This record gives sequence, C-alpha cells and structure tokens, in this order.
Amino acid sequence: MQNNLDKTVKLIKTASLFALGVIFVLPILFVFFASFKNESQIFSDAGFFNMFNLFEGVGLKNYQTVLQTTPFTTYLLNSLIITSISVVLTTLINSMAAYALLRFPWASKQLLILGLLALLIVPFEAIVLPLVFIVTQLPWIEYQNESWQVVYSWFNSLHVQIIPELANPFFIFLFYQFFKSLPKDYEEAALLDGASIWQIFFKIVLPMSKPVLAAVLILTFLRSWNAYLLPVLVANAESVRPLMPGMQQFFHHSVDWGAVMAYASMITLPVFVVFIALHKYLISSIQAGMKQ
Repeated sequence: MQNNLDKTVKLIKTASLFALGVIFVLPILFVFFASFKNESQIFSDAGFFNMFNLFEGVGLKNYQTVLQTTPFTTYLLNSLIITSISVVLTTLINSMAAYALLRFPWASKQLLILGLLALLIVPFEAIVLPLVFIVTQLPWIEYQNESWQVVYSWFNSLHVQIIPELANPFFIFLFYQFFKSLPKDYEEAALLDGASIWQIFFKIVLPMSKPVLAAVLILTFLRSWNAYLLPVLVANAESVRPLMPGMQQFFHHSVDWGAVMAYASMITLPVFVVFIALHKYLISSIQAGMKQ
C-alpha cells in the first residue's frame, strides 16, 4: 500500500514538473517557430498550435531581413567582446574578494558581510542614473588623430558597459559561502610546503570550486548578454551597441514581427549553448549552497 502511494506521489511530482517545464519552454518555442512565418501568419486566427506548423511559412526570409536591415554582426561582435571580458573579470575579481574576506584577518568582518548583504536589496535601477553621471566625468585614454589622448568621458565605448558591473555583492557572497565549505587542510599543507597565497588560490582553491565558478559564469553571461538599461543610456553609437538595444531598430518605423522573432531567436541560441554546457555545475552549486 505504501509502495503504491509513493509511486503515485512520485508520478504527480513528475507530471507537475513536466507541466511547469512546458509552461516555461513553450514561449521560447513560439518565438523560434514564429521566426519562420510572416506577420499575418503569426497573428492569424488559425489557432495557437498552428504556429508550430513549419510547412506554412516564409523559410529563412526573416533571418535575411535581420541581416540586411540591421548591423547584426557588429552588435554580435560587441556583445561577444563585452560578455567575454565581463565573464572573466567578474569571476576573477569577485572570487578573489570573497577569498580575501574569508581567509584574511579583517576588522569588523561581520559588519562588512552585513554590508554586502544589504547591497543585495538595492536595485540596479536605483543607482543607474548616478552611475551615468559618474562615467561622464571619468578619464580614459583613446587613440585619436594619430596620437593617444586623455578624454574625460566613457560614453559610447565598450568599457563603460563592462567596468561598472564587475564587482557584484551577490557573487562575492556566493563565492564566500562556497569557499567556507572547502576543507582548509589542502591550503595549510601547501602553505607549509612554501606555496604563496596566489599559488594556493589559483592551483588549489579555484580547481575545487568548479560548481560555483560555473554558476557565476552562467549568471554573468546572462546579465551581460541581456544587458539593456545601461547600454541604452551610455552607448548610443551604433559601433559600440550590443545586441539587446539593437532590437530597437525594428521599432523606429513599422514593426516586422517576423524579423523581430528571428532576431530574438538568434540572440537566444548562445544562451542555450552556454547553459547546456555548464548546467550540471550550476545544479551542483545550488545544491552546495542549500547545504550551507
């Protein structure tokens, strides 16, 4: 009797999770299939599930429209540069900050940790305007008129979309919690063998931290790849515009919803690739965090 009850409960849980998964995946599938149809077919009265009929559509015409009417390759290159640099530097800076906070002696360490936690509740929208004001005053070295010159503004550049968001209190706390679960024996043994703190961190601590590294990598990738508000405010030039603000191109005059769906499909694909490659490490990191 108990066996049958357990099987029933397990079946209900599986069915519920499957239904929940369908609810999340269905809009993404809708975008993908809609990218092969024209506007009248997308908003026709033939029924929602007719959307998934690929025998009625315009083929790759919408994708050709995207490439012909927008500098998609420029936007893509900018997003790749911004995201790649952000992922590397964010992971490095926040992991080093968390390790220093955990292992080094700090006065009022608990107060500092509480300060980091307090920063988690501050929405980015609340600080974005002061941030924009600050970046208008900051110096940078640029090559202009065949010479290097100091300019006092970060507007319309790639680095203004990278540097302001490198340090992240959530990522520092995430690394801090994971590093606490690592045994100190390896670090102490390496210290006795004469290893420097840099060698311990890069050769012992980071190799044992693959789950949290993958989690931060995925979250940073998503944040940088999907960034919209900051680039809209500080990167008006087409040459430095990333993919998300680039979608505005379709809304200047008349909206071609088939092309919009094709654009959305192309910028969603890299997210799926990164998630599929690293999802097992993300799950491990979540499980490790739940044990803390």
